[in-house]
Amino acid sequence: MATKIVKCTRIVTYMQNPRALLIRFRQFSSTSDSIDHSAQNVAEDSSKSQTVWPDSILGPLGPQDRRFLLPGRIGPCLNRKTVNHELIGKEVVLHVPSIDSLLPEGPFQRHCDITEQFLTSIDEIDLDFIDKEISVPASSDRLEYRAHSCPTLLRKEFKELFPQRNIMEGDLTVIIISMKTENDMTKWSSEVEQEREELLEMFVQSAVAICQAFDGSGHWADFIDPSSGKPFKSAHTNFTLFETDERYRKFGFDIRDLGCCKVISHPVWGTHSFIGSLFTTAPLNHPLVVNLNNSLV
Repeated sequence: MATKIVKCTRIVTYMQNPRALLIRFRQFSSTSDSIDHSAQNVAEDSSKSQTVWPDSILGPLGPQDRRFLLPGRIGPCLNRKTVNHELIGKEVVLHVPSIDSLLPEGPFQRHCDITEQFLTSIDEIDLDFIDKEISVPASSDRLEYRAHSCPTLLRKEFKELFPQRNIMEGDLTVIIISMKTENDMTKWSSEVEQEREELLEMFVQSAVAICQAFDGSGHWADFIDPSSGKPFKSAHTNFTLFETDERYRKFGFDIRDLGCCKVISHPVWGTHSFIGSLFTTAPLNHPLVVNLNNSLV
């Protein structure tokens, strides 16, 4: 099964203690005033359209071509003798369509068309999405911090979560926080339930601090409450994003169907993981994101 990689860049950081993320963002929140958040806006010059003559926009008001005076742009052939002379001695070749073009499209042809469409859309692929140096957490690392720049194709799938905000324009960064668990999340027990409650509380505290840091820097931010699957700060919506949602596959996770339920699987930790997500209008190169990554690597 092939997965199309959309244009996206990311920052990946591992930490030993989940509370280090909370402490780090609180420090940035208190010193956010000293960070220069100036950004340069790059404007792209729109290409000038060239008028093709005759201009079809003018319609019947435009100048008429005297070679085609009849309705439907039809006119007499002025060099008839030359045309007849060229046709003499030439064999008439009849074009016979192939049988395959007359039959319905088969599975093989559909596969070829899909492959051709994928190759022609190579401009949507970004090699920066694939880590040139694969980041592997150490045995003592228990938290993974990923910051993804969200492309337009993925924004369409998230815009219903924030009905009062237009996330289709401007920058949008998706932060995925993964925490390694002691217990396997495919099983249920009192230990699993207690661990999930502790990680849920820890994630909410960290996410609130992260949102406050971004708000202090002049950028909107909100996170998805894992217990309800809905945004924590934004207006109420009927749409949800639980950790077993298929959209998490776009960020490298796997969703396993166990029959009775579904569970998310981390690329490294497997089903021993707890996942949370956060959205912000701060770009991926924002000092808050860059400084956090440099200070924690």
